[in-house]
This record gives sequence, structure tokens and C-alpha cells, in this order.
Amino acid sequence: MKLRPPAKEDFFAMLTTCITERIKSLLAISLKAGKLAAGYSAVQDALEKGRVELLLCARDLSEGTREKITKPESTSIRYVTLFTREELGSILSRDLVGAIAILDKGLADALWIETQRLKGLIIPNE
Repeated sequence: MKLRPPAKEDFFAMLTTCITERIKSLLAISLKAGKLAAGYSAVQDALEKGRVELLLCARDLSEGTREKITKPESTSIRYVTLFTREELGSILSRDLVGAIAILDKGLADALWIETQRLKGLIIPNE
């Protein structure tokens, strides 16, 4: 039986979808485990307490809010921009969420790996 590999574009689309679903699943697990802070106030509080392992901001988060969250003292925290506020809200069963803090190192590490994989697919190395 001869098999044809999928077209390059189709293959990348499938990979992107799988990785995106994995990220959404990890966010849902973090929420259920109580290891996630969502929304500006909750994220700001977690940052002040030094509990943040990974900071995720929505692509459409206002620049002013983004600057407040990513102050110089939080520069050692891994930071990624992904999804829209509506998409993040949907994952967390809320309306709009612009910022999420992951409070567990293991979950943050897993999310970081997947976001970097997704970034590599969306912005391929030239």
C-alpha cells in the first residue's frame, strides 16, 4: 500500500492545532489545580508575592496593562504572548481574560515548552 505524506501546509496546520490544544489543556489543568491566576488584579497580586513561574498575556491586551504587568522587577519571569482575550476567557470559562499567571513550576515548564514549539511553527527559522 502506498501512502502519500500530507502537504507541507496541511502538516503544519495539524501540528499547530495539536500544540494549541495541548496548551489549552495545560491551562485548564492549571486552573483546576488552583495553580493559575487570571485577570489583572490576580496576576498583579501573584507577581507581588513572587509566586509567578510563567506569565501569559493576550495578543490584544492593551499596551498600558502589558507594561504594568511586565515591570522591570518581573523581567526574570518567563513571558509569552498568545491567544486573544476572548480565547483565554473561553479556555477559563470567563468572558475576557488578558493576563494569566502560572503558579506551579512543573506546569509552567510544560506550557513554556509547548508555547516555544508553537512559536517555532508560526515563525519558522529562516
